Amino acid sequence: MHASQETLEQKSFAQLRPLKISSEILATAVCLLVLVLANTSQALSPWLYGYCLVAGMACYLTYRARTTRQLWLTGMLLLCTCTACLGSLAIALGNPLLWFLPIGLVLSLPVSAMHDHPLHALSTGGAIWATLFYVVQPNFDRQLDLTLTLILITGSLLVATLVCTTFCRTRKDVFDLQRQLHGMAYKDALTGLPNRRAFMEQLGATLEQGSAALFFLMIDIDDFKKINDGFGHDVGDRVLVEVAKVLREHSLGHNFARLGGEEFAVAAQVADVSAAQALAGSLVEAVHSSQVYGLMVSISVGLAQHACEETLFSLMRRADLALYEAKSAGKNRHALAAS
Repeated sequence: MHASQETLEQKSFAQLRPLKISSEILATAVCLLVLVLANTSQALSPWLYGYCLVAGMACYLTYRARTTRQLWLTGMLLLCTCTACLGSLAIALGNPLLWFLPIGLVLSLPVSAMHDHPLHALSTGGAIWATLFYVVQPNFDRQLDLTLTLILITGSLLVATLVCTTFCRTRKDVFDLQRQLHGMAYKDALTGLPNRRAFMEQLGATLEQGSAALFFLMIDIDDFKKINDGFGHDVGDRVLVEVAKVLREHSLGHNFARLGGEEFAVAAQVADVSAAQALAGSLVEAVHSSQVYGLMVSISVGLAQHACEETLFSLMRRADLALYEAKSAGKNRHALAAS
């Protein structure tokens, strides 16, 4: 079958990881630049540069992250480190209250869209403000100043959570749309099987891998035109669905599809010719034993083993010739193509 699609978590990780890495490197560089500029006018403790070293390590951990949860944790580590760095710098410059709110807002709000879950944004924002309070330990002269500051902090956390929620919902909507488009592009609408495009892509990838034992089964429903003409296309559609059901049940683990019309195909990786013939025989028998509206349905199968360096076109052509032989021999059977 066609290769499985990405999950929402995998898709989100692929989108967020490069954004996180670049933004964290930028944040680390800005902290370092601010320290260098401040040091030119006022001597700073060299220990402050240790924050940049920790932030650099957090960037490396983000680079090595493999899940959105790891991205969240490493991002929180970096932001708390940058918060501690800037808060300590504000204390060293002698006016921490002036920079208290700007530092928290600048570090908590812009990153709200860089999370996979709203709780990640909320917890990261909470960690930033908690770190800032711990490092700066601001003293408010009036109770009103503290109240207004807490209201502003609460508002920033709510805004960050709402922004993250909106972006998460948008990512999910886009993901669902992409999955629907993928289904339209790679699945047969009637039977639900992979279509010709999906089958050919997977078969081409299998051939590139150089599988030593690959067998191509070309399958055709016998006298399908007579079924459509005599009983109607609704019965013909039901026959196609029934054959697809048999194919799905007996070809698990193999690449199978509806190629179009009444034609189906299986690319089976089995041990030898006997196993491939057994698979073809089981398909023929299973279809023949099923009934659709009292109709006895049968299929013919052309079987060809992929030869070394053989092209996909040649493989399918030999299977098609074998299918013609099975039809000529009386249908409801399989035939093996000559090597």
